Amino acid sequence: MNRSEFVRKKNHPYGVLALAAVNVGYFLFLMAVGAVEKTPGMIHWGALYMEGGKYIGNVARLLTSMFMHFDIYHLGSNLLMLLVVGEMLENSLGALRVSLTYFIGGLAGNVATVFWFGILKKTVVSAGASGAVFALVGMLCCIGLRNRRQIPGFPKERMLLMVFLMFYSGVVHAEINMAAHIGGFLSGIMCGFFIGSGRKPGKENRERSSFTRR
Repeated sequence: MNRSEFVRKKNHPYGVLALAAVNVGYFLFLMAVGAVEKTPGMIHWGALYMEGGKYIGNVARLLTSMFMHFDIYHLGSNLLMLLVVGEMLENSLGALRVSLTYFIGGLAGNVATVFWFGILKKTVVSAGASGAVFALVGMLCCIGLRNRRQIPGFPKERMLLMVFLMFYSGVVHAEINMAAHIGGFLSGIMCGFFIGSGRKPGKENRERSSFTRR
């Protein structure tokens, strides 16, 4: 690997760690009140709820639901992707832009859920950080493919395979909310275009990737 393309520096991804902490903290709270794996409890504490295609509850559910998880496996899978992909992005783009993308993706995923299940007129209870996490994946893909450079330790082939497997899992598991995944992923691509530029390098470093770690 050419050092000029990617400078390693061990920075702690405080923004991503803070987002992970909120997810874990909320899950522990839901466990304490006995809401985990119980639909009425999840609805009561902020999960996205649609009945017969109609959105039930206040607008705050669009926010709270992106930090809620139905069980420990649901939480663990989302946290793994958040920490892996989020660290790559934060070390290049900073905590603010990564956190903003997380929230935009979570909201986009929930709006897509409301729109899609509204059309289908279905009753659903939806929660999880997958829309937000898919937004980070979408941003990573956008930046990597746009710059036409390999992301160190994460070649384009692996990146595309990861995206395929994530969407495939949603197709084969009926309980997974694909609307949230797609909405989050597309919003992440948009974030990659508009706020995904790396920190501006000096004249001598203009050939570096936007994934330069500082």
